[in-house]
Amino acid sequence: MIELGNFLDLCKERTNTVTDSNLARKIDVTRSSITLYRKGASFPSDATMVVLAKRAKLNSDECLLLLNIWRTEGAARKTYKRMLKRLYPGSGFL
Repeated sequence: MIELGNFLDLCKERTNTVTDSNLARKIDVTRSSITLYRKGASFPSDATMVVLAKRAKLNSDECLLLLNIWRTEGAARKTYKRMLKRLYPGSGFL
């Protein structure tokens, strides 16, 4: 399963962005927000995740499920994982 930091790197690559600061500007968040995402201290909002997915030309539905996997624990996390596998069996995020 892809982790949030690796997902951000993928988005940087897909948007031809070199730095986290530039990525932050592209999705209208602060550089410190990106740092908190990478540390696992915070997660993007649903709205930010949709913007990020669109900028990176990724499926926003799939990305929202992935976001919920990262920020949820226990049985709900397992449910989101099953949903991602069932709805997007070829997902590169699994």
